[in-house]
Amino acid sequence: MAAIANKVVKKADELTNITYDALVGAAGDNADAFWRQDTGAAVGLPTGLRATLRFRTGWNGPKTARKALITFERPYATQDTTTTLYSAKDRVIGRLELVLPQAIPATELNESVHQFLNLLAETATKTALDSGYAPT
Repeated sequence: MAAIANKVVKKADELTNITYDALVGAAGDNADAFWRQDTGAAVGLPTGLRATLRFRTGWNGPKTARKALITFERPYATQDTTTTLYSAKDRVIGRLELVLPQAIPATELNESVHQFLNLLAETATKTALDSGYAPT
């Protein structure tokens, strides 16, 4: 089991790093590990309006597979010029659920996970998601 640590990823420009600070490690099965972007432009925002990442794992019902659920949420926060209060006008929410059967060889499981995540990180996939339309 991996220990929780800060996550450093590239922003949309593919040059600038952004850090998601490790806040809480998962307390066990079906409990969230939790990261929040507390740096950069997020510094002036209330903590409830900053981007977050949650990661949870646990068994399926018959305990034949491990399930992973990853949830990303990034509010679009604006500041009222009259009251100076911030509010979320909308949110980008991403959810990824993986079912990882335990009866297949670890090498096949690892290869499947890596190929799937690499496909999600591929440039054409990012471009399609930026536009909101699947490739035609």
